[in-house]
Amino acid sequence: MKTASRCSCWLVVNALVLGLAQAASTTPQDTVHYDRPEVAPLPGIFNTELPELLRSESLRLTLRPHFGDFISHDHLRITVAMRYGLTPNWELTNEVDTYVAHGFGDERILSGAGFSQIRLGAKYKFSNFLKPFWDTAAGVKYSFPVSRPPLDMTYGFRHISPYVTMAHKWARYPEVTGFVSYGVDFVGGRSIPGALDDDALGEDAWFFTPGVVWHRGDINYTLETSFRSTTGLASSGEYRVGVRPALEWTLPDRFTFSHRNRWVVGLGVNASYGNRGADFGVSTRIQTDFDFKRLFTGRPSK
Repeated sequence: MKTASRCSCWLVVNALVLGLAQAASTTPQDTVHYDRPEVAPLPGIFNTELPELLRSESLRLTLRPHFGDFISHDHLRITVAMRYGLTPNWELTNEVDTYVAHGFGDERILSGAGFSQIRLGAKYKFSNFLKPFWDTAAGVKYSFPVSRPPLDMTYGFRHISPYVTMAHKWARYPEVTGFVSYGVDFVGGRSIPGALDDDALGEDAWFFTPGVVWHRGDINYTLETSFRSTTGLASSGEYRVGVRPALEWTLPDRFTFSHRNRWVVGLGVNASYGNRGADFGVSTRIQTDFDFKRLFTGRPSK
Protein backbone atom coordinates (compact mmCIF):
# COMPACT_ATOMS: atom_id res chain seq x y z
CA MET A 1 0.00 0.00 0.00
CA LYS A 2 2.81 2.41 0.83
CA THR A 3 4.57 1.45 -2.41
CA ALA A 4 1.45 2.37 -4.43
CA SER A 5 1.31 5.77 -2.73
CA ARG A 6 4.95 6.52 -3.48
CA CYS A 7 4.61 5.41 -7.11
CA SER A 8 1.52 7.55 -7.74
CA CYS A 9 3.14 10.63 -6.24
CA TRP A 10 6.41 9.96 -8.13
CA LEU A 11 4.60 9.87 -11.50
CA VAL A 12 2.99 13.26 -11.01
CA VAL A 13 6.15 14.82 -9.56
CA ASN A 14 8.01 13.64 -12.65
CA ALA A 15 5.37 15.27 -14.84
CA LEU A 16 5.94 18.59 -13.04
CA VAL A 17 9.72 18.25 -13.38
CA LEU A 18 9.30 17.50 -17.09
CA GLY A 19 7.25 20.66 -17.36
CA LEU A 20 10.03 22.75 -15.80
CA ALA A 21 12.54 21.34 -18.23
CA GLN A 22 10.21 21.95 -21.16
CA ALA A 23 9.57 25.55 -20.08
CA ALA A 24 13.22 26.39 -20.63
CA SER A 25 13.14 25.19 -24.25
CA THR A 26 9.69 26.16 -25.56
CA THR A 27 8.17 29.42 -26.63
CA PRO A 28 5.30 30.96 -24.66
CA GLN A 29 1.84 29.69 -25.45
CA ASP A 30 -0.42 31.67 -27.73
CA THR A 31 -2.41 34.46 -26.18
CA VAL A 32 -5.71 33.20 -24.78
CA HIS A 33 -8.76 35.13 -25.97
CA TYR A 34 -11.67 34.81 -23.60
CA ASP A 35 -14.44 35.09 -26.18
CA ARG A 36 -16.70 33.03 -23.91
CA PRO A 37 -16.96 32.58 -20.15
CA GLU A 38 -14.13 30.46 -18.78
CA VAL A 39 -14.77 27.32 -16.76
CA ALA A 40 -12.93 27.42 -13.45
CA PRO A 41 -13.48 25.33 -10.31
CA LEU A 42 -16.53 26.44 -8.34
CA PRO A 43 -16.74 23.95 -5.42
CA GLY A 44 -20.06 22.19 -5.22
CA ILE A 45 -20.84 23.15 -8.82
CA PHE A 46 -17.74 22.25 -10.84
CA ASN A 47 -14.76 20.75 -9.00
CA THR A 48 -12.36 19.80 -11.80
CA GLU A 49 -9.19 21.72 -12.64
CA LEU A 50 -8.96 22.19 -16.42
CA PRO A 51 -5.65 22.89 -18.23
CA GLU A 52 -6.51 26.53 -19.04
CA LEU A 53 -4.49 29.17 -17.18
CA LEU A 54 -4.96 32.79 -16.29
CA ARG A 55 -2.91 35.00 -18.60
CA SER A 56 0.68 35.67 -17.53
CA GLU A 57 1.10 38.43 -14.90
CA SER A 58 -2.66 38.64 -14.34
CA LEU A 59 -4.04 38.61 -10.80
CA ARG A 60 -7.65 37.76 -9.96
CA LEU A 61 -9.35 37.99 -6.57
CA THR A 62 -12.50 35.92 -5.92
CA LEU A 63 -15.07 36.20 -3.14
CA ARG A 64 -17.38 33.21 -2.66
CA PRO A 65 -19.96 33.38 0.17
CA HIS A 66 -21.70 30.11 1.14
CA PHE A 67 -25.28 31.37 1.46
CA GLY A 68 -26.58 27.90 2.27
CA ASP A 69 -24.93 28.29 5.69
CA PHE A 70 -27.78 30.59 6.73
CA ILE A 71 -29.94 27.45 6.82
CA SER A 72 -27.58 24.62 7.74
CA HIS A 73 -24.94 26.25 9.99
CA ASP A 74 -24.62 28.89 12.71
CA HIS A 75 -21.76 30.55 10.83
CA LEU A 76 -21.45 31.95 7.31
CA ARG A 77 -18.39 30.82 5.40
CA ILE A 78 -16.75 33.20 2.92
CA THR A 79 -13.96 31.91 0.72
CA VAL A 80 -11.37 34.44 -0.46
CA ALA A 81 -9.32 33.14 -3.40
CA MET A 82 -6.50 34.48 -5.56
CA ARG A 83 -5.23 33.27 -8.96
CA TYR A 84 -1.98 34.55 -10.40
CA GLY A 85 -0.55 33.87 -13.86
CA LEU A 86 3.11 33.58 -12.93
CA THR A 87 4.31 32.81 -16.49
CA PRO A 88 2.60 31.71 -19.73
CA ASN A 89 2.89 28.12 -18.43
CA TRP A 90 2.55 28.46 -14.65
CA GLU A 91 -0.39 29.47 -12.46
CA LEU A 92 -0.49 29.82 -8.66
CA THR A 93 -3.62 29.76 -6.50
CA ASN A 94 -4.41 30.50 -2.87
CA GLU A 95 -7.76 30.13 -1.06
CA VAL A 96 -8.65 31.05 2.52
CA ASP A 97 -11.90 29.98 4.18
CA THR A 98 -13.22 32.44 6.75
CA TYR A 99 -16.33 32.24 8.93
CA VAL A 100 -18.52 34.58 10.96
CA ALA A 101 -21.62 34.01 13.10
CA HIS A 102 -24.60 35.20 11.03
CA GLY A 103 -27.10 35.47 13.90
CA PHE A 104 -29.88 33.33 12.37
CA GLY A 105 -28.93 30.23 14.38
CA ASP A 106 -27.94 29.51 17.96
CA GLU A 107 -24.95 31.90 17.89
CA ARG A 108 -25.33 35.64 18.42
CA ILE A 109 -24.43 37.70 15.31
CA LEU A 110 -20.68 38.41 15.05
CA SER A 111 -20.04 36.47 18.27
CA GLY A 112 -17.54 34.23 16.52
CA ALA A 113 -15.30 34.76 13.50
CA GLY A 114 -11.98 33.53 12.17
CA PHE A 115 -10.19 31.35 9.64
CA SER A 116 -10.80 27.64 9.10
CA GLN A 117 -8.89 26.35 6.05
CA ILE A 118 -6.09 27.39 3.68
CA ARG A 119 -5.51 25.87 0.25
CA LEU A 120 -2.42 26.41 -1.92
CA GLY A 121 -1.97 25.26 -5.49
CA ALA A 122 0.37 25.31 -8.49
CA LYS A 123 -0.42 24.22 -12.05
CA TYR A 124 1.83 23.84 -15.10
CA LYS A 125 0.40 23.73 -18.64
CA PHE A 126 2.45 21.81 -21.21
CA SER A 127 3.03 23.73 -24.44
CA ASN A 128 3.40 20.81 -26.84
CA PHE A 129 2.78 17.59 -24.91
CA LEU A 130 -0.03 15.53 -26.57
CA LYS A 131 -0.78 18.40 -28.95
CA PRO A 132 -2.86 19.01 -31.01
CA PHE A 133 -5.47 16.60 -29.66
CA TRP A 134 -5.14 17.33 -25.93
CA ASP A 135 -4.38 20.39 -23.82
CA THR A 136 -2.54 18.98 -20.81
CA ALA A 137 -1.53 20.30 -17.41
CA ALA A 138 -0.19 18.90 -14.15
CA GLY A 139 -0.50 20.38 -10.72
CA VAL A 140 -0.60 19.90 -7.00
CA LYS A 141 -2.87 21.22 -4.23
CA TYR A 142 -2.12 21.44 -0.52
CA SER A 143 -4.76 22.25 2.10
CA PHE A 144 -4.61 22.43 5.88
CA PRO A 145 -6.88 23.63 8.72
CA VAL A 146 -6.00 26.66 10.81
CA SER A 147 -7.00 28.08 14.21
CA ARG A 148 -9.83 26.37 16.14
CA PRO A 149 -13.03 26.85 14.11
CA PRO A 150 -16.39 25.26 15.00
CA LEU A 151 -16.55 21.53 14.23
CA ASP A 152 -18.84 21.97 11.21
CA MET A 153 -16.55 24.57 9.58
CA THR A 154 -13.64 22.23 8.79
CA TYR A 155 -12.71 18.59 8.17
CA GLY A 156 -9.62 18.93 10.34
CA PHE A 157 -7.37 17.00 7.91
CA ARG A 158 -4.38 18.01 5.78
CA HIS A 159 -4.47 17.09 2.07
CA ILE A 160 -1.80 16.89 -0.64
CA SER A 161 -3.30 16.20 -4.07
CA PRO A 162 -1.11 15.88 -7.20
CA TYR A 163 -3.09 15.56 -10.43
CA VAL A 164 -2.97 15.56 -14.23
CA THR A 165 -5.75 17.13 -16.29
CA MET A 166 -6.47 17.02 -20.04
CA ALA A 167 -9.08 18.73 -22.23
CA HIS A 168 -10.03 18.50 -25.91
CA LYS A 169 -12.08 20.87 -28.08
CA TRP A 170 -13.61 19.38 -31.22
CA ALA A 171 -13.15 21.46 -34.38
CA ARG A 172 -16.56 20.34 -35.67
CA TYR A 173 -18.25 21.21 -32.35
CA PRO A 174 -16.31 24.21 -30.96
CA GLU A 175 -18.88 24.75 -28.21
CA VAL A 176 -18.10 21.35 -26.66
CA THR A 177 -15.05 20.57 -24.49
CA GLY A 178 -14.31 17.07 -23.22
CA PHE A 179 -11.97 16.57 -20.28
CA VAL A 180 -10.48 13.98 -17.98
CA SER A 181 -8.59 14.45 -14.71
CA TYR A 182 -6.84 11.91 -12.53
CA GLY A 183 -4.62 11.98 -9.49
CA VAL A 184 -4.13 11.03 -5.85
CA ASP A 185 -5.34 12.61 -2.62
CA PHE A 186 -2.97 11.97 0.29
CA VAL A 187 -4.69 12.63 3.62
CA GLY A 188 -2.55 13.64 6.59
CA GLY A 189 -3.39 13.36 10.25
CA ARG A 190 -6.22 15.33 11.81
CA SER A 191 -4.56 18.32 13.47
CA ILE A 192 -7.77 19.85 14.88
CA PRO A 193 -11.28 18.49 15.49
CA GLY A 194 -13.69 18.63 12.56
CA ALA A 195 -16.69 17.03 10.88
CA LEU A 196 -16.22 14.75 7.87
CA ASP A 197 -18.51 15.37 4.91
CA ASP A 198 -20.92 12.51 4.09
CA ASP A 199 -19.34 12.28 0.62
CA ALA A 200 -15.71 12.28 1.84
CA LEU A 201 -13.58 9.13 2.16
CA GLY A 202 -11.26 10.44 4.89
CA GLU A 203 -8.24 8.35 3.76
CA ASP A 204 -5.65 8.28 0.97
CA ALA A 205 -7.50 7.78 -2.31
CA TRP A 206 -7.02 7.97 -6.06
CA PHE A 207 -9.56 9.59 -8.35
CA PHE A 208 -10.59 9.60 -12.00
CA THR A 209 -12.93 12.30 -13.35
CA PRO A 210 -14.11 12.42 -16.98
CA GLY A 211 -16.70 14.91 -18.17
CA VAL A 212 -17.86 17.44 -20.73
CA VAL A 213 -18.57 21.19 -20.93
CA TRP A 214 -21.12 22.70 -23.31
CA HIS A 215 -20.60 26.41 -23.92
CA ARG A 216 -23.80 28.32 -24.74
CA GLY A 217 -23.34 32.08 -24.69
CA ASP A 218 -23.04 33.28 -21.11
CA ILE A 219 -23.84 29.81 -19.71
CA ASN A 220 -21.56 26.80 -19.38
CA TYR A 221 -23.38 23.50 -18.91
CA THR A 222 -21.13 20.91 -17.27
CA LEU A 223 -21.30 17.20 -16.53
CA GLU A 224 -18.74 15.62 -14.20
CA THR A 225 -18.56 11.93 -13.46
CA SER A 226 -16.13 10.74 -10.83
CA PHE A 227 -14.76 7.56 -9.33
CA ARG A 228 -12.75 7.69 -6.10
CA SER A 229 -11.31 4.74 -4.23
CA THR A 230 -8.92 3.99 -1.37
CA THR A 231 -8.06 0.58 -2.87
CA GLY A 232 -4.28 0.11 -2.91
CA LEU A 233 -3.69 3.17 -0.73
CA ALA A 234 -5.61 2.38 2.47
CA SER A 235 -6.95 -0.71 4.19
CA SER A 236 -10.64 0.23 4.06
CA GLY A 237 -11.16 -0.38 0.32
CA GLU A 238 -13.87 2.31 0.19
CA TYR A 239 -15.09 3.80 -3.07
CA ARG A 240 -17.43 6.54 -4.24
CA VAL A 241 -19.04 6.99 -7.67
CA GLY A 242 -20.58 10.37 -8.45
CA VAL A 243 -22.44 12.26 -11.17
CA ARG A 244 -22.79 16.04 -11.11
CA PRO A 245 -24.71 17.97 -13.81
CA ALA A 246 -24.47 21.72 -13.32
CA LEU A 247 -24.47 25.12 -14.97
CA GLU A 248 -22.44 28.30 -14.49
CA TRP A 249 -24.00 31.58 -15.66
CA THR A 250 -21.72 34.57 -16.11
CA LEU A 251 -24.06 37.51 -15.57
CA PRO A 252 -24.18 40.04 -18.43
CA ASP A 253 -23.07 43.60 -17.63
CA ARG A 254 -26.64 44.82 -17.39
CA PHE A 255 -27.26 42.50 -14.40
CA THR A 256 -24.09 43.35 -12.43
CA PHE A 257 -23.34 46.10 -9.98
CA SER A 258 -20.19 47.10 -11.83
CA HIS A 259 -18.90 46.38 -15.30
CA ARG A 260 -15.37 46.10 -13.89
CA ASN A 261 -15.86 42.71 -12.24
CA ARG A 262 -17.34 39.32 -13.16
CA TRP A 263 -20.29 37.69 -11.41
CA VAL A 264 -20.98 33.96 -11.69
CA VAL A 265 -24.05 32.09 -10.47
CA GLY A 266 -23.85 28.29 -10.28
CA LEU A 267 -26.42 25.55 -9.80
CA GLY A 268 -25.52 21.86 -9.50
CA VAL A 269 -27.04 18.51 -8.63
CA ASN A 270 -24.83 15.86 -7.04
CA ALA A 271 -25.70 12.16 -6.84
CA SER A 272 -23.18 9.67 -5.45
CA TYR A 273 -23.03 6.10 -4.25
CA GLY A 274 -20.45 4.11 -2.29
CA ASN A 275 -19.81 1.59 0.45
CA ARG A 276 -21.60 3.76 3.00
CA GLY A 277 -24.71 4.28 0.90
CA ALA A 278 -26.07 6.92 -1.44
CA ASP A 279 -26.11 10.69 -1.20
CA PHE A 280 -28.06 13.32 -3.13
CA GLY A 281 -27.96 17.09 -2.94
CA VAL A 282 -28.44 20.39 -4.72
CA SER A 283 -25.83 23.16 -4.56
CA THR A 284 -26.00 26.84 -5.45
CA ARG A 285 -23.10 29.27 -5.50
CA ILE A 286 -22.48 32.90 -6.31
CA GLN A 287 -19.05 34.45 -6.67
CA THR A 288 -17.53 37.66 -7.96
CA ASP A 289 -14.11 37.91 -9.59
CA PHE A 290 -12.07 41.11 -9.55
CA ASP A 291 -9.58 41.40 -12.40
CA PHE A 292 -7.02 43.86 -11.00
CA LYS A 293 -5.85 45.09 -14.40
CA ARG A 294 -9.41 45.79 -15.48
CA LEU A 295 -10.29 47.27 -12.09
CA PHE A 296 -7.60 49.97 -12.27
CA THR A 297 -7.14 50.51 -16.02
CA GLY A 298 -10.53 49.62 -17.49
CA ARG A 299 -8.87 47.11 -19.84
CA PRO A 300 -9.32 43.36 -19.24
CA SER A 301 -6.40 40.95 -18.91
CA LYS A 302 -6.84 39.19 -22.25
